[in-house]
Amino acid sequence: MAKISFNVDAYTARLIGRENVSKLNGAIIELVKNTYDADATICVLYYEKTTNSLYIADNGCGMTKDVIIKHWMTIGRSTKKKQFISKSGRVQTGAKGIGRFALDRISDTCEMFTASTEGKLIWKVDWEDFSKSDNITDVTADLYEPTISIDEFLDDVINCEVKKIISNNFKNTGTIFKLTSLRDSWNDNVIKKIKDDLITLIPYEMKSEFQVYFFDEQNTSEDADILDVENAFSYDYKVEFNVLIDGKTYIKIHRNEFDFGDRFDEIITQAEFTSEDERYFKGEYICIETNFAHMLPKRGEQLKNTIGEFSGVLYFEKVTYSKTDAEKYFYELSNNRNNERDIFGGIKIYRDSFRVRPYGEPKTSDYDWLLLAGRKNKSPAAPSHQTGAWRVNADQIIGSIFISRMNITLPDQSNREGIVETKEFVLLKEFLINVIQEFEKDRQYVFRKLDARYDKITEASRIQAEINKKAEEAKAAREKYDFLGDSSECNQKLGSDKSYIDPEKAKTALDHKDTVIKNLEDENRLLRTLATTGIVTNTYVHEIKDITHKLSRKIVMAKEALELDGNLEDGLKYLNEANVMRESLNSWFKVTIGSVTRDKRTMKKTDLNFLISQTVKSWKETLKNISIDLEFQEPEIQLKCFPYDIESIFSNLIANSVSSFESCFSDNKSIKIVVSASDKEIIIKYSDSGQGLSLAYKNNPKKILEPMESDRRNEMGETIGTGMGMWIINRTVADYNGSIDLSDNTKHTSGFYATIKLIKK
Repeated sequence: MAKISFNVDAYTARLIGRENVSKLNGAIIELVKNTYDADATICVLYYEKTTNSLYIADNGCGMTKDVIIKHWMTIGRSTKKKQFISKSGRVQTGAKGIGRFALDRISDTCEMFTASTEGKLIWKVDWEDFSKSDNITDVTADLYEPTISIDEFLDDVINCEVKKIISNNFKNTGTIFKLTSLRDSWNDNVIKKIKDDLITLIPYEMKSEFQVYFFDEQNTSEDADILDVENAFSYDYKVEFNVLIDGKTYIKIHRNEFDFGDRFDEIITQAEFTSEDERYFKGEYICIETNFAHMLPKRGEQLKNTIGEFSGVLYFEKVTYSKTDAEKYFYELSNNRNNERDIFGGIKIYRDSFRVRPYGEPKTSDYDWLLLAGRKNKSPAAPSHQTGAWRVNADQIIGSIFISRMNITLPDQSNREGIVETKEFVLLKEFLINVIQEFEKDRQYVFRKLDARYDKITEASRIQAEINKKAEEAKAAREKYDFLGDSSECNQKLGSDKSYIDPEKAKTALDHKDTVIKNLEDENRLLRTLATTGIVTNTYVHEIKDITHKLSRKIVMAKEALELDGNLEDGLKYLNEANVMRESLNSWFKVTIGSVTRDKRTMKKTDLNFLISQTVKSWKETLKNISIDLEFQEPEIQLKCFPYDIESIFSNLIANSVSSFESCFSDNKSIKIVVSASDKEIIIKYSDSGQGLSLAYKNNPKKILEPMESDRRNEMGETIGTGMGMWIINRTVADYNGSIDLSDNTKHTSGFYATIKLIKK
């Protein structure tokens, strides 16, 4: 029996390479990455327009004859598959053995001069031979020992700066590719795009370890230095993080946005910052030590770090700001923001110090691969907002995420266009969002403090108080003179100083302003109530649909029993069952639509005992299998309020409890509400027997009060709650100068606990 070997069509082998290195920029990047793998400290690219050629040189270890024959000339074979740590300790980036086809993508012919510790070699190939030959084994390349030096190999180079930098940095080893008959038209736009890609190919922090130059026929070494961007990062906030393989996580946050100058002690005192804050404003890093599972609390306490070791650095910088804000929040100002954003904008991923495309690519959908813009749209609050959650926008953050070849659960796609969407890649994205959230919370904390300080010392409140006082004095004076029947003397007295505005007129203007604000606040309340209606309806839309479907079926069955069968008994039975469905549906309407009736949209003195009892009664009619225990500790509790505000609080709380009951298997599904009152406030104690807050909120329950924060997830661990219910409660309570205390949740393993206080008006 004969043994026959396989062969590969030469053109097919070439196509395999072209599929993996299809773009010019990708080919250039692939070759630069190879120079890094060779332990080079510099890589030089030189485009010579006159000869339509490209040189790529590095001062790495070079290639021996054995490496060229056994690996370089064998498609798909790479020395890096098993031995991927270089002699200098670098983790090598390539392993597929197809990067050499990048040379084919760039030009028709290639000549390589390489010098290793074993000597010098020249390798030549004409890539068009792949089209002329039938089998891959018929294609050959020239390999011989040269009699010339590296400097002599570059004799024809026009730019003397190229010769100089290679002569100074290439001592004993290195590799130079001379590519001629370039396939692309290298115009200014093409060259600019290549340079832009090279700028972000490796992190800025690596400049001391690996430098890249791009020469043309005329520029100098200084102009050709791709990473010559000194002082590039003038940032407002810097966040560094490092995750170890065992899950230990270290986060450092640097506040660089604020400059209190000579007023440092004064501002610290007025804004009531802590002693720790004082150190942080002076440059000390905020250090957070935690673990991987705690950074992804919604995934559960047992979550293991299956990603492996990784790290990153993120920079936040404002896009625009007003002069008023700069003075109010004491901004540290910078003039070169737009330039650095154009160069480094977006969050990029680097594997073993080389960029993984397309993450953070400007002007593409992958620029915002963490979907920060959508997150911002859902929560557009200003950083100074007292209850809203400020979110950073995609164009305000720059960053580098560092992974390595050792992160085997984050594999590259075969075409080098991104990372495979594994479970670990999803975890990585969630982790990064939560790291960003740590910085967002700190920035908002500072802004709230400075905003409160500004309100406390601003002249506006003093002026308004003075106007009110003078208006009262003027009114009293006018009434006095009117009583005496001498209004002319009053007018003369009030108008004696023409430099002052009549305080009564000023008071009228202020009253008009207050009316406008009040109307907006009333509108905001109504919108929150409508949002609550939407939340409840959305949460139980399946139940409502099921009831309407059953109601429709019972009516059809009654109609058929009466008209077709003449069966009065069955017809009445079906109608009675339909009536039960109607009553159930009506209960849902009371819970949802009933809260926005006109009589509930007016501020008035309200009997809370009656209002809360009716609200709970409506829910009881809807939730047959859930016990709601309501207790009033006073026979009559009165509060001047908008009734729909109170209903909104209870509807959101009960809706959350019902969702919690659906996630646990306990037969004891109960809610307890205790309402009491003192001379100054109403106290509502609410608790349920559900599963309680998850780890994501257990240690910091106040976080659930922020917008877009939800504890409701599906079987896949994806958030399905609106994240608005508890925020609406918090905003409503704030309107009554009240407070909501969730601290009891930290003391219990299950159940939800809230103490709400509303100040009597």
